[in-house]
Amino acid sequence: MTAAPIALLFPGQGAQAPGMGRAAVAAGAAPELLRAASALGLDLAGLVTAADADTLRRTEHAQPALFYCGWSVAAALRAAGVGATAVAGHSLGEWVALAAADALDPVRALELVIERGRLMAHAPAGAMAAVLGAAPEAVVAACRVAADAGEVCVVANDNAPGQLVVSGTAAGVDLAARALRAGRGARVVPLRVAGAFHSPLMREAAAAFAARVEAVPLRDPAVPIAANATGTCLGTAAALRPALLAQLDQPVRWTEAVRALDGLGIRTFVECGPGTTLGGLVRRILPEATVHAAATPEEAARLGERL
Repeated sequence: MTAAPIALLFPGQGAQAPGMGRAAVAAGAAPELLRAASALGLDLAGLVTAADADTLRRTEHAQPALFYCGWSVAAALRAAGVGATAVAGHSLGEWVALAAADALDPVRALELVIERGRLMAHAPAGAMAAVLGAAPEAVVAACRVAADAGEVCVVANDNAPGQLVVSGTAAGVDLAARALRAGRGARVVPLRVAGAFHSPLMREAAAAFAARVEAVPLRDPAVPIAANATGTCLGTAAALRPALLAQLDQPVRWTEAVRALDGLGIRTFVECGPGTTLGGLVRRILPEATVHAAATPEEAARLGERL
């Protein structure tokens, strides 16, 4: 068991990459998840080992694939004796965090993620873009420009100081981007995602998913979970359920969530799964933090020897 407080972080959609689960499958990681997905008609092993970038970009594929990779790393860290003080996940990653905190059985969590991905994939088409270097009030004003034109564009993610994400109709995001660029000093980068996540365009999907979330047998987590919807650390099933109900169409308050982890005395963070995006955000929020990354069970085992 590790002595220093550690938070495990789990990335969301956008972190996927071809072959990201090849090492985990080869190592025989989480076979129960592969069986569960197969029973629901999803070739999860094929997705994480052989799917191309376009296939993985599809929401209904990216979400379960990222869940498998994140959980495989979390399980390997646990086996290596790395004990989390708290956990957090960005959007889809929050469902991996629930399983890592023992608030939800991982198989049940994966089943919900598969349904979540399918519902979100059938939501109205939209777009998202990262806004870099703009003041929050400037981003809100740009979203208002889109709204005044009858389009949808809202702040979807507060990822770190100087990095917000907007989400909405393609025309709405474009209008907001033009307004921000006209104001100078801001850079707007379209995101390679397949929908307008965490925006009003997700409301129908959120309503359909709510019945599943209401019925899921949540347990009090073994460690606090820094929730997307509240930006605070939650420690009971009663507090987690409404936060999960709000997750699909409400903003991700990542900056606040990381600061809440800091408030628990956590200075060491481990990003579990593909990519290093979350680690970069943590460094912007908490410059003194120590950040590690483990993309595969093997990397998690090696990291466990050092922590």
